[in-house]
Amino acid sequence: MSANLIWKRKILPNGLTVLLYPRQPANTAQLSVGVKFGSNQEQKDQAGIAHFLEHMLAGGSDQRIKLSRKVEDHGGILDFYTDREQVVGTMDVTPQNLSEAASILSELFFGTEFSADKFETERKIILNELAEVEDDPSVKIEELLLEKLYRKHPIHIPVGGYPKTVKKLAFQQLVDAHRINYVPQNMLLVLSGNVSEDNLEETLDGFRDKRGEGAPERTVPPIEMTKPKPLIVEEKSGITQTYLCMGARTVNSSHKDTPALDLISTLLGGGTSSRLFTELREKYAVTYDVSSAHCKGRDFGYFSINCAVNNNKVDKTRALIFKEISKLREINITHEELERVKQIMLGGVLRGMDNPHDCYEIIMFMEMQHRNECALKNYVEKIKAVTISDIQDAANIYFAEDNFCSAIFNPIKSR
Repeated sequence: MSANLIWKRKILPNGLTVLLYPRQPANTAQLSVGVKFGSNQEQKDQAGIAHFLEHMLAGGSDQRIKLSRKVEDHGGILDFYTDREQVVGTMDVTPQNLSEAASILSELFFGTEFSADKFETERKIILNELAEVEDDPSVKIEELLLEKLYRKHPIHIPVGGYPKTVKKLAFQQLVDAHRINYVPQNMLLVLSGNVSEDNLEETLDGFRDKRGEGAPERTVPPIEMTKPKPLIVEEKSGITQTYLCMGARTVNSSHKDTPALDLISTLLGGGTSSRLFTELREKYAVTYDVSSAHCKGRDFGYFSINCAVNNNKVDKTRALIFKEISKLREINITHEELERVKQIMLGGVLRGMDNPHDCYEIIMFMEMQHRNECALKNYVEKIKAVTISDIQDAANIYFAEDNFCSAIFNPIKSR
């Protein structure tokens, strides 16, 4: 299995990292460009600029709009997204259009032409997008949790920024952010699907001549030392159930405890056989669904548990969740359960690498975090090596009850 989890890695003379992962037999090819500039790298007064710049890549001028739509003329798909540590743009095309698609993607990322008029248009679009996010309780409840878990780290700021900061961003700030961050030394190119080394050189032609001043320096966020507030309750309009999000700070993606924490996430909330699903849904019927996640990056990590419940079941639900967390800290899991959870995780990795859209995201994340073509293989080996005592040790280190914050959205009561 491990041989299928390794990609080829090369660095061009201009500093661009290229990752090649052929998937045979595949009918389409995926080209993905990642820029190491997400919301965590923004200045506080420019919150949302990475996401704003992502919008401008395809919509920032008449020429950019024309280029982005040209992809669809050949049956391709173009997509962009911004997260905490990166902006990613991906094209999904037929192999015969690979070279032209690469040329278009290169121009969209490296091109310096932006229109001030389109800047104002995109600002309006982004404000509409932020308004939609504001209406989504599942997104807003996690943002509320992060605000309480982190006071110093920029992860407490939403990826899209705030309406007030987006309204104040200036056109020149965006141009400067592009010049500083969109340089080959700060970027990755992933080619996956129906690709091969035979057509790699031609595909890379549009990327070789790009130059930059070097990757920008990044400041290391200060370490969070204070305990989070244990409970924060707010009212939200437009909901009929109470949304509950419980979480605790953990460690970054490279820490030795990360594989155990990832397994705990699957153990507690990964699928219909998970402990929280069987307890909260099947046994006590307090929720329709419950999930847990261990989110991590280069300099942050947090564990979260999410569900929606009837308002009069919130206290009971929190107590049931804390009961399951206490079991992890006090009682060793069985060998059978540990192996089952490992198989669930490993199966998920393999399915992800078989999925054209999950595949490039996995490769991109692993390269961003570890800069190693064997990173996924190494991660799988670490998952396999996790022991029962590793699970209990991690639970005791990170899951003391006073490490948790519970964020709650209650429906606004009728007056």
